[in-house]
Amino acid sequence: MRTMTTPDDGDGLDPLEALDRELRERVGGEFRRTAEEDEFVARKAALRSRDLAQVAYELLSRGDTIRATIGGSSVRGVLTHARSTLATLTPVEGPAVHLNLEGPLTIDVIERSSDGGSTREQYGPETFLARLRELELAGAFVELLVGFGTNNPRGVIESVSADHVMLVGELTHFAPLAWIGAVLRLDT
Repeated sequence: MRTMTTPDDGDGLDPLEALDRELRERVGGEFRRTAEEDEFVARKAALRSRDLAQVAYELLSRGDTIRATIGGSSVRGVLTHARSTLATLTPVEGPAVHLNLEGPLTIDVIERSSDGGSTREQYGPETFLARLRELELAGAFVELLVGFGTNNPRGVIESVSADHVMLVGELTHFAPLAWIGAVLRLDT
């Protein structure tokens, strides 16, 4: 009886075993690439579906140090409140800054926190408009950070309308809500 021998290709494997290994590695590599592509697409879809309120809540939960820039002003601190169209940034020094998440602002992550952040408060205003109305009812002296220039109006909120704020100080100011990036209470 004759036996058939297969030549050795130098790695100690018979050619059929080498072919088997090559096919397994190629198929495994294709599965890995497909999984990586699927993960990339899923991550992009998740990022694209978020709104700024969800981003603010994530920053609140992580406790990251951020910088909010509105026109010629910027404030650095951590978020201590985040809901709907309102986020409250608490700086190391100075008054809290109430951000209009629908206003003219940018938020930059300055430093990632390794300790973790805060949980969402059950109570408190849901929207920037509600925060403005609280400040109106309190008769608070405030500064509006607007999305252009460095001349931010100061005064007491006389009224908060559907699309603007009337602020009485040295002058009477009418500021469209869409132009207000933040409000600071200065009389505390």
